[in-house]
Parts: sequence; structure tokens; C-alpha cells
Amino acid sequence: GKGEDMSEQNATHVRPAKVFQFAGTLVGTLIGSGFASGQEVMQFFTSYGIPGIAGSLVTTALFAVLGAVFMNYGYKHAKSADFSSFRFFCGKYVGTFLEWFTILFCFLVGIIMISGAGATFNQYFGLPQFAGSVLMAAIALASALLGMNRIVKVLGSIGPVAIVFLIIIALAALLTNWDNLSNADAAIAAAGDSVVRGVGDSSSWWIIGAVMYVAYNILAGVPFISKMGTEAASQKEAILGGLFGGVLLGLCAFCLNLAMLATYSDVSVQEVPALQFATMISPVVGIVFAIVLLVMIYNTVVPMIISVANQFSSEEKDPVKYKGIIVALALVMLVGGQLPFSTLVNVIYPFVGYFGIAFMVIILIQYIRWHFSSKKSE
Repeated sequence: GKGEDMSEQNATHVRPAKVFQFAGTLVGTLIGSGFASGQEVMQFFTSYGIPGIAGSLVTTALFAVLGAVFMNYGYKHAKSADFSSFRFFCGKYVGTFLEWFTILFCFLVGIIMISGAGATFNQYFGLPQFAGSVLMAAIALASALLGMNRIVKVLGSIGPVAIVFLIIIALAALLTNWDNLSNADAAIAAAGDSVVRGVGDSSSWWIIGAVMYVAYNILAGVPFISKMGTEAASQKEAILGGLFGGVLLGLCAFCLNLAMLATYSDVSVQEVPALQFATMISPVVGIVFAIVLLVMIYNTVVPMIISVANQFSSEEKDPVKYKGIIVALALVMLVGGQLPFSTLVNVIYPFVGYFGIAFMVIILIQYIRWHFSSKKSE
């Protein structure tokens, strides 16, 4: 009948602009300061040497598949009374645990971001770590208290711009230092015990580093990515948005990793490695990059504070309690943010990553089960 033709058309209706928007937003949300600073890529890819390049390709594939899975979940279950991809895939108890665990992770990410801001101010502007982190915590606190979602939205649109900027800087650093790429393994070996790896203690752990990197990133992104899937016009549009976003994220990690392998001896000693190779290109590029990085940190901290506070209170019901929670969160994040940025990345992300890997395994098992039973996911 005619109705069927309509639904056939809708199932494949794709707005290219919307796909780009989904991809850009997905990247903007997951990129944060750890990624943009180069510190995460340094620990989860570059530190494994040349094998880490293969790791970044594994990461790209995983990000693309998982991006598509959660966008598709959101599209399919947009009208569902219990909208939770965690509970959908993991059941009531494990799913609820993961929801709360993700809130804890948001809080920890807030700490990492405040520390990253301190490290950026310190490395580029020569301010003490404390001053930079206080400044970021104060601006984030003011924004969260005033409910400045509009600003976060506006700045959120620089996510894709920042990615392109990052990729260009990385490629420029790579091309100017291309000859060093072949010595990367030697440079890492020479650094000896000072090499900080995300997981494991030798370059043979590269595949675990790659999976771990996806695992903690995706855990934080799940609620957000599935929510975004509800805005898709068709299943195909949702899946393409997720795929494309995942590929972009992986591509960025791939380029950053190559650039850091080529400049390893210069960047490995820095808390904010990417800022170092941006500055190596030119002081102007360095200052622009420092500003972009701080905007991205701000863009991550404010939603983190708000989403954690929303779990315990709401501005509508109890504005005084809500504002109190926000102030307390900002203060605790500020205190935690005094720890060294690279240390926080090295401790918190792998800890969360183990839960993320368990979640990824559960999703895989569920898909296999559904495939062989009644194809629930169709």
C-alpha cells in the first residue's frame, strides 16, 4: 500500500548536513581537553611506538561501530518510556550501576579538565598551575550557576572547527619533522622508564591501549550519543552520523599520534604535548591553539558540573540546594585539579576503561544473542 512506500522512503531519508552536524557534535563532546591536549593520545598510542599507529586504526573502527550502535539505539527507542541504552543492553541492575558510574566519571572528568586548564596556562602563559585552574573553575562555576547553556551551545559549534584545526596542526608538525618518524621507537626506548603508558609496560600492549581508549571515551558518551540519535530523520541517517563521527574522532587521534611520534623527544616531556608542537610551528599558532584548548576545556567542564548536579537536585525544585551542590562540585574539582594533569589521565582513564571494556563485551554478546534468537535489534 501507499503507507508502506512512505515508511520505506523515511527509512532511508538522509540529510547530509544533519549527518555532518551529528558527527561534529559527537566529536565535540568526546574530544575534551585530554584528547585535544595530546596527553591521552600520547599515553594510549604514541607511547607504544610505531605499533601505536595500528592502534589508532583499531580505535577508528571501534569508534565508528559504537557511534553507529548508540545513534541507532536512540533512533529506534526515541519514544521508549525507559530511555537508557545502559539498561537496554545490560539489564536493570548492571545498567543502573553503569548509569551512576558514568555520573562519577563525569565528576572525575571535571577534575581532569580543571587540571588540564592549569597545565595549559602554566605551559603557555607561564602562570602557576593553581592560578590557571582557579580561573577555569571560577568561569565554569559562574556559567553553571547562571545556567548559561546558550554559551555552551554556541561554543559547542566550534567542536568541528577545533578538530579541523587540530588535524592541520598535527599534519604540519608531522611534515616538518617527517624524517624523525623512523627514529620514533628509538626515541621512546631512550626515554626508558619516563615513558607513561595508558596500560601495560611495553609496546606489545598497543592493542589493549587502543581498546581502553575507546572504552572510557564511549562510556561517557553513551547517554549523550543515544539522545542525539532520537533527532535523526531515519535509521540510515542515525547510523551514518554515528559512523562518520567515529571515523573523524579516530582520524584525529591517528594524525595527532603521527605528529607526536615525529616530535617525540620535544613533546613527551610536556604536560600538554599538542601545545608544544603548535608552538613549534609558530608562536601565533601556539596562542590560537592555547585559546581553542581552553574553550574546549570550558565546554567540557560546564556540562559535567551540570549533569552531576542534576542527579542530586534540580534548579526548579530546590534552587538553593542545587546551587549549593554546584558550588561544592566546583570546589572539589578545583582541589582535585591540583594534581598533575598527566598523572590524572594515567590513573582515572584506565580505571574507567575497565568498566567500559566490560560494557563493550556485554553489547557484543547481546548482539550475538539477538542475532541467533529473534533478531531483537532488527
